[in-house]
Amino acid sequence: MSSHNMKKTKYCLYAYQSQRGTTIVEAIVAIFVLSFGVLALMLAQITAVNTSINAANQSEVTRAVQNYIEKMRSQPGLMIKEKEDANGTKIQYIAKDYSQYVTDDKDICSNKLDIHLVNADLNSCTISSDGQITVKWGGQSLGNNDVSDEFSYSLTAGQS
Repeated sequence: MSSHNMKKTKYCLYAYQSQRGTTIVEAIVAIFVLSFGVLALMLAQITAVNTSINAANQSEVTRAVQNYIEKMRSQPGLMIKEKEDANGTKIQYIAKDYSQYVTDDKDICSNKLDIHLVNADLNSCTISSDGQITVKWGGQSLGNNDVSDEFSYSLTAGQS
């Protein structure tokens, strides 16, 4: 081998020896920073899923209550009521009566409305004699002991 090639080989070996990789401390710091980024993405995903479940439950309750209100409006009971005008004259009129639908039992009310909630519990469901339906549900957040995650929806059939 010529002396020129020997010097070149020594130089190449020396060049490889002087190169250094990342230290273990740098690698740990990089993994730590990366794990915080992944953790933030996971938290955003969990929040998005909870929001989606909440929206689905609100849509389900709204659909169920509105459908049942339409049934109540199409099949009301009728009753004759009486009132006095300003002159003291008694006026009789026919009013809608929804007393046949009345219930305070949440299981009966839930079955009548056909409500199917996702990851939530029905807290109360009432149908009053004036045609008002009120539904309350909750327990769909991560901390199920959270009182602030109770939702409600109310609609009245009315006296039209």
